[in-house]
Amino acid sequence: MNFPHALQLARLDRIRELKTGKQEVETVWLITSLSSQEADAHRLLELARQYWCIENGTHYRLDVSGAEDQCRVRHPVAATVLGVLRRAVQGEFRAWARRQTRSRDSTCPAFREKMSRRINRVIQFVTGGISRL
Repeated sequence: MNFPHALQLARLDRIRELKTGKQEVETVWLITSLSSQEADAHRLLELARQYWCIENGTHYRLDVSGAEDQCRVRHPVAATVLGVLRRAVQGEFRAWARRQTRSRDSTCPAFREKMSRRINRVIQFVTGGISRL
């Protein structure tokens, strides 16, 4: 595979301690179009960490709670619409969870259960009739 715009290649070794006391080492390679003047080793590490914050904070939730990876819709328009709806639901869940006083009430299953009892309100939200669930 060619990377015509690549200016740097960096090796990142991740070491994590397992519950058994053993260590697990994972090596990943970073390829970037940033020059060494634009991004030294510390900056590349910072960028890699920022990437994983996004991946773990947003995409993981979409994959696990929204089952986005399991979706078999292939039509580009339908896939885009479903993606927008998943992100809207995720954003609404986060806003709803912040308003809950007890932490056990601010979980994704609690949100789903509550919204399943308020389906008319959910439909109004999706169609623009109300601005908040």
